[in-house]
Amino acid sequence: MQLNDKNVKFLLYTFVNSCVLSETMMPLNYIRKLTSKHMPRWVVLNIDMMVSVFSFSTAYFLIQNVRHAELSLRGLIVPLVLVVTFRLIGILFSRSYKGIIKYTSSQDAIRIFFAVTGSTAAVVVIQQLVLFLTGTKIVPLSVLVVDYTICLALLTSLRLGYKLLYRSLSRSRFQLKHNALIYGAGHTGMITKRSIDADVNSDLKVVAFMDDDPKLSNKTAEGLPIYMTSRRFHYLIKKYDVKELIIAIHDLSPQKKRKVIEMGLQYNLSIKNVPPIESWINGQFTTNQIRNVNIEDLLGREPINLENRNIEASIKGKCILVTGAAGSIGSEIVHQCLSYQPSKLILLDQGETPLYELEYSLDRSSATTVELVIADVSNKGRMEKVFKMFEPEIVFHAAAYKHVPLMEENPYEAISTNVFGTRNVADLSVQYGVEKFVFVSTDKAVNPTNIMGASKRMAEIYVQSLNNFLSIKDDNHTKFITTRFGNVLGSNGSVIPRFQEQIEKGGPVTVTHPEITRYFMTIPEACQLVLEAGAMGQGGEIFIFDMGESVRIVDLAKKMIQLSGYQIGRDIEIEFTGLRPGEKLTEELLNKEENTIGTHHPKIMVAKVREYDFNEITDSIQTLYDVRDRITNKLIVTTMKQMVPEFVSNNSRYEELDRKASPARA
Repeated sequence: MQLNDKNVKFLLYTFVNSCVLSETMMPLNYIRKLTSKHMPRWVVLNIDMMVSVFSFSTAYFLIQNVRHAELSLRGLIVPLVLVVTFRLIGILFSRSYKGIIKYTSSQDAIRIFFAVTGSTAAVVVIQQLVLFLTGTKIVPLSVLVVDYTICLALLTSLRLGYKLLYRSLSRSRFQLKHNALIYGAGHTGMITKRSIDADVNSDLKVVAFMDDDPKLSNKTAEGLPIYMTSRRFHYLIKKYDVKELIIAIHDLSPQKKRKVIEMGLQYNLSIKNVPPIESWINGQFTTNQIRNVNIEDLLGREPINLENRNIEASIKGKCILVTGAAGSIGSEIVHQCLSYQPSKLILLDQGETPLYELEYSLDRSSATTVELVIADVSNKGRMEKVFKMFEPEIVFHAAAYKHVPLMEENPYEAISTNVFGTRNVADLSVQYGVEKFVFVSTDKAVNPTNIMGASKRMAEIYVQSLNNFLSIKDDNHTKFITTRFGNVLGSNGSVIPRFQEQIEKGGPVTVTHPEITRYFMTIPEACQLVLEAGAMGQGGEIFIFDMGESVRIVDLAKKMIQLSGYQIGRDIEIEFTGLRPGEKLTEELLNKEENTIGTHHPKIMVAKVREYDFNEITDSIQTLYDVRDRITNKLIVTTMKQMVPEFVSNNSRYEELDRKASPARA
């Protein structure tokens, strides 16, 4: 850059202005540093005593002047010493000087009130006693009243003023503030607002409250207006330029909460949630505890809660075996079982690292004996040793391969674990006198379009037919029970963790098809179903949940992007990749030939399904087992289609098998 006259003038102007600005800011910076430090207690105590001297002197001279009495320092000294002495005792006794001034609270104001009130009352008592004994009045009562008022007001005001000065100077002059709206004008909403105001590092500024209570409409709280939710939402967003919505009501119905969230998402608001009071740290709330809303809040249905007493009665004191214990469902079954105090809990999985991590997540204070076993359910010899060693009374069978595209490429592994492994565990349960065997199945077993779903359906058929076969011979046989549910939020490999990972990387978020839908439930709900099924099942049932309405996956992706604070299309894109092998657009909990009957719980039903002859199923599975190492993948899938006639491949290389009129399906 050439230094012409214009450039030189500009540089001189910039230099002079920066010097002036720095000189202007020096006192402010000094005050900011001063207020950021904790004021020593002895300094606070000395200031309080100076205020006490000032307030009494002012009160004395005011009253004497009003009365036109003679003013003299000699007449001031004795009452001043008396009042200040008792005020010192009051301050020391109430410990009002020990509070951190920049964090002054209502508790500090209460301590000051007791210190000033107590000391003044003591002086009044002393004066009345002296008056009674000697007939001499030390100080007029009117002086004490004025002194009390001035001292109380000054001590409180100085602390509050110092606190406000600290807050204003602690906040950066250039800190950007986002206007926030609090949904909920109750107790939690008020605490949330105060916490945000008290946090000097917060980038939020609360501008208004929303509430559904018509009694609160058009009123104010904490100096802010309260608006009705449904009527003024659009107006509020525009008027206050709101960027964030904080939900501070805990007894909202899921439908209502979902509606509020979707209202906020329409305006690209960042939506946060205040946790329940019982989860506040040490009973105190801070802005750090405000969290993003849970993805479960978007399901829009009441959470399913089951009767814990039934579950406890079936598990307490029993020896429990959980296969697939380190998986998403298995690990939650383990945690829930542990809370019901079984005598022994056997955690079986073939994954070494996940099983190791599960062990360290368990409650160490539990009296239950926990055994960790690394084993593959398809290895019958190894599984027999486990049954012989531990003699379990209840088995929760969650071990399975579940990823649809992977199993489409590996049908051998699908049948080896999902079919032969289930048969091994079921047969050993009978051999070793297990009371109940609870099988974890999937909605993909209904009208399966993929190998994974078909393998789970084959396992369902074997388990149910085995139960029916045993019931003919013996009433005290092992009870075989099946649970069938949809996608589980947050489980390993599910869509939610994948979307979260893609959003964190900046996108794109990939969805297979714009019209694909799924039923969803939470991991705790799914595991409650499994445990409740074990408690209430009498053998042969397939339990299913009323899971509400199915959810479009693309809508879920959009909401997750928005809840993360991004805009679709501008910050993060959504890409459609096409259906994966074996994937179908919609899942079902029942096929066309199945129906349901109710149970004691309105959300749990029993599916009435086609029953199979146990001997035929056993022969078919055994034949497949005997030739498994000598046949191709295509022949494995062909045999599966013969055993499960409703298995029709979709978007898969095996669709050609459906086009051929096989004798078994003719």
